[in-house]
Amino acid sequence: MTPTARTRVAGVIGSPVRHSLSPVIHNAAFAAHGDDWIYCAFEVDPLHAVAAIDAMRVLGIAGLSVTMPHKEMVIPALDVVDASATLVRAVNTVVRDAEGRLVGHNTDGTGCVDALGAAGADLAHVAVIGAGATARAVVAALAAGGSRVRVANRTPSRRDDAVAVGNAVRPGSTEPIDVARVGECATIINTTPQGMSGVAADALPFDTSALRARHCVLDAVYHPLETRLVREARGRGAKVVDGLDMLCAQAALQQRLWLRRRPDVELMRRAALGELAKQQR
Repeated sequence: MTPTARTRVAGVIGSPVRHSLSPVIHNAAFAAHGDDWIYCAFEVDPLHAVAAIDAMRVLGIAGLSVTMPHKEMVIPALDVVDASATLVRAVNTVVRDAEGRLVGHNTDGTGCVDALGAAGADLAHVAVIGAGATARAVVAALAAGGSRVRVANRTPSRRDDAVAVGNAVRPGSTEPIDVARVGECATIINTTPQGMSGVAADALPFDTSALRARHCVLDAVYHPLETRLVREARGRGAKVVDGLDMLCAQAALQQRLWLRRRPDVELMRRAALGELAKQQR
């Protein structure tokens, strides 16, 4: 579809975003549904995160995805922040409502749980590694869904903060755990950047030697798609959910907020895989 003066613009802000697959997956869904929308990536210096929200207001941008490190920074610039995003202190989606207000939401946690559910993961006992914005959203969503959640993080104060988020959702649902014990849980989620290209590409967030076929491992990192964690977990017979599954699941929830309909998550994943194949040629 050729953009016109009536085309609505959405996009992602973050730093860096040049590797982002979000434009590919969102534009594929817009095209499939015949939406007169286009989605772009905007590299925004962290110092200008609030200014980017002001620009959204001035330019009439219809919707924004917010990625690291801006998820907490944008909150003061928004007109409204929904209860779940307020609890986890992180916004990954901005919606322009019928009154023109900019409303902050967070689809990371529910998207993660949706991706795990689609894979048939056992969500009774789940370990979350990390305690940042994504981890807090995931912990909150798991606690809301009835999981017993255990949080591991190298900084005890941040770990305890994430634990408190889970217990605010459902008292007694969440507790700290040493990273060496995450294998006690059926499902393990890595929300840290360990394994990400350009950050710690060969790093592991935990010792994978305890993984067995009974485990499910989700790595939120999707650059590269096959991290060392994904490769080793698969090699030990564990069920694997990669970062692209989570990315597409949370992006589908973003489109539901913007357009009041949910796109085909599998279509979005195919579009992303096609783009990755092009990049590897």
